[in-house]
Amino acid sequence: MMVFGGIILEGFQGEDMTKAIIYVRVSSKEQAEEGYSIESQQKYLRQYALEKDLEIIREFIEVESAKASGRPAFNEMIAFLRRNKSIKTILCEKTDRIYRNFTDYVALDIDQQDLTLILAKEGETISRESKSHQKLVHGLKVLLAKNYIDNLKEESAKGLLEKAQQGEFPQKAPTGYRNNKETKLIEVDRERAPLIEKLFELYATGNYSLEVSRKKIIQDGLSSVSGKTLSKSQVEWILKNPIYYGYFRWRGQLYKGVHEPIISKRLFDQVQEQFDSFNRPKQHKHDFAYTGLIRCAKCGCAITAEMKKGKYVYYHCTGFKGNCEKPHINQEDLEKKLGELVQQVTMDDKRFAWCKKGLTESHEQEKEYHNSTVEALNQELKQLQAWTDKAYQDKLQGVISEDYWRKVSTEWTARQASLLDSLNRHKIANRSYLETGIRILGLANKAYDLFQVLEPIGKRELLNDLLSNCVWDGKKLYPTYKKPFDILAKGFNCSNQLRD
Repeated sequence: MMVFGGIILEGFQGEDMTKAIIYVRVSSKEQAEEGYSIESQQKYLRQYALEKDLEIIREFIEVESAKASGRPAFNEMIAFLRRNKSIKTILCEKTDRIYRNFTDYVALDIDQQDLTLILAKEGETISRESKSHQKLVHGLKVLLAKNYIDNLKEESAKGLLEKAQQGEFPQKAPTGYRNNKETKLIEVDRERAPLIEKLFELYATGNYSLEVSRKKIIQDGLSSVSGKTLSKSQVEWILKNPIYYGYFRWRGQLYKGVHEPIISKRLFDQVQEQFDSFNRPKQHKHDFAYTGLIRCAKCGCAITAEMKKGKYVYYHCTGFKGNCEKPHINQEDLEKKLGELVQQVTMDDKRFAWCKKGLTESHEQEKEYHNSTVEALNQELKQLQAWTDKAYQDKLQGVISEDYWRKVSTEWTARQASLLDSLNRHKIANRSYLETGIRILGLANKAYDLFQVLEPIGKRELLNDLLSNCVWDGKKLYPTYKKPFDILAKGFNCSNQLRD
C-alpha cells in the first residue's frame, strides 16, 4: 500500500518502489487559506509519484512568508532525512518552492547527504551524480529565486521612499517624538522634548563630555521610547541626528521633514562642532588598492601596505596581535595571485552560452509562476470591485445601513490598494529576473580579461564585486567569494575534477 497525506491507498505495493517525501510551500497565509496553492501542489506531485513509481512516505507542508524568518517544516524535513537514511528522494514542484535562500541551499546539501531532488515541473533531477554544469545552473536558479523576492522587497521600500520625499518620516519615531496612528506622521513628545533640547544645550557648551552629558540628562529623567536607560551610543546618535532640527536621513539622503523641530539648526551645528573638535579625520599619505581585502592566516590581523624607496608597494600583516612573522609580498606578485582567484570564476564562451540557455529556460518557468500570481491578484481585484458596486446599490436601496456600507467599503478599499501595490511589485520584479542572471554570467565571462587591463583601483573594484575577503598565509591566498560567484567557483572546480 501507499500513503498520501495520511490516506492509505490500497493496491500499491511499495517493496520495489523508490521511497520519497514531498515538500510543498506557499509564500503567504492568504494563499493557504484560499486553498488552491497547497492543494494544487499536492495533487500534481501525488500524480507525478504514481506515474514514476515513487512511494510517498511523508509530506511536509510549509505556510510562511518569504520575508519572515524560520521554516519549521523545512527544518523538520532535514531532520527527518537525517534520521531515516534509507529515504533519499525529495519531490517538489520547482526550485523556488524548495529553496527560499542560500541558507536552505546549503542546509539541504544534496552531495553530502547523497540526496536526489526531483523538481517535477522543471523536469529536473539533481543528485550527487549530476554533472557540474547542471549543478551550476541549479545554483543560479536558487540565486534568481531569491533575487525575485529581493526585488519585491525593493519595491515595498519604494513606498517608504516616496513617503520620505513628501517629508514624512517613514520609520518608528525616535526618542523625543511619537507616532500618530491617525495621521501616520510623527509628533513631538511633550514630556521628552524639553530634555532632548537640554541634552543638546549641555553638550554644545563644550564643558561636558558625552558620558557626563548622558548621566546628567538621565538624572533629569530622559529615557528611550521603550523606557530603558539610554546608552552612550544612543546619546551620541541623538546628538548627531538632524531629525531634531526638522530634517531626517533616509537611505543616505537628507530630507526636509513636515514634523515640528525640537531644536534650532544653529544649536545642532554647535553640537557638531564639539564632536569635530575631538574627532579630527586622520590624513593618509597613500591610498593602496588592496588594503582592507586580505587578512593574515596566522593571527587574523589585516594585511596593510607601505611604500618602499618611494615607488615600490609591499603588503604585510599589521602584526597588531604580536607573535607574527609578518611575511610580505610586493604588489605585482599580489596582483598575480589575485588574478588567479579571478580566473577561478571566469567561464569560457561555451560555458557562458550553455548557462545562458539554461537561465532562459528557467525564466520561462518563472514567468509561468509570475503570470499565475498576477492572474490571481487581478481576479481578487475584480471580485472586490463587484462586491463594492453591489454594496453601494444595496445602500442606496436601503438594504444595508450607512454604517455597514462605510465599514465594508473602507475594508475593501484598503484591500484593493494592497492588491494593486502587490500587483505592481510583481510586475516590476519579473522584469529583472533574466537580466540579473545574464549580467552575472556576463561578468563571469569577461572577468579575467577585464582584470588584466584595469589599473589597480579598477582591479580592486572588480574584486569587490567577486570577493568578500581573502586570507593569506604568506604563500597562498584563500578566497571567500560573494554569491553567486561562490557557486561558479565550486561548479568550475567540480568540472575540472570530473571532466564530464
